[in-house]
Amino acid sequence: MQRTTHAMLLGLAIVSLFSCVKPRIYRAEIAARAAAEGREKVLLQELLERRKETAQLTKTTENLARDLGKQDTQIADLKEQLAVTSRSMGESASKLAGEKSALEKNLATTNATLELRNALIKKLKSVQDKRKSILSELEAELIKIYFAHSIAGVTVLSEGESIMLSLPDVSLFEPSGVNISAKGKDLLQPLAEFLAARPALSIEVVAYTDNILPPKEKSLKDTWDWSLVRATNVVRVLIRDFNVNANQITPIGKGEFYPITSNETSEGRQKNRRTVVVLRPVLPAMPGAE
Repeated sequence: MQRTTHAMLLGLAIVSLFSCVKPRIYRAEIAARAAAEGREKVLLQELLERRKETAQLTKTTENLARDLGKQDTQIADLKEQLAVTSRSMGESASKLAGEKSALEKNLATTNATLELRNALIKKLKSVQDKRKSILSELEAELIKIYFAHSIAGVTVLSEGESIMLSLPDVSLFEPSGVNISAKGKDLLQPLAEFLAARPALSIEVVAYTDNILPPKEKSLKDTWDWSLVRATNVVRVLIRDFNVNANQITPIGKGEFYPITSNETSEGRQKNRRTVVVLRPVLPAMPGAE
């Protein structure tokens, strides 16, 4: 009986104990569950956001991958263009280098040619100046020698590579028009001295006549014959009377065919009867073009 009473008291105590603790535990569990649910919602929201972010990142990654693919293609194209351009530039540079080399070679050749031509021109000018100087000295010396006879009609002039000493008929020949007069010998003596001092000079004695033969000279066939006799007589006097070297002098007859005025008057015929001594000095040879 006592044991039963103790058991009943123990049971009541347990029931009383459980009836007092259970509401608090329940509330704690409710609170914990609510907190867990809140955390779950937060985690779920974060999960959704992470998924959304992951989706966006995936899309962005895909876009970047496409862009990278395009850029790779563009880079490949650019590399190819660069390679083509480099080859083209290399070919152009090689071509330009070849053209430059050819131009430099042509320029060097042209410069060398110009230098040769300039040297030749300089040499030509030097020779021309020397030739001119020789002719000028001869002309000046003859003018000086025959200055006193200039009133009588003696003239000296330079023509080309020769000096022309013109001796008038009235001062040189006798009235017959064939033989040298005493006055004529006086006129030839300075020339003989001039030639003796210059043995290298080549001389031509050229005689001209009018168109009427001297009436007393029956041996003359025509004016050619007349002019040649006149030129030969001048040469004979220079050689025989004044010892001029015969190898220097050549007589030439031109006849009536080179008049300087009309033969219709006696004055005109007298002017046409003239003797020209052509003096040709030995001049330096002109250098030929190379």
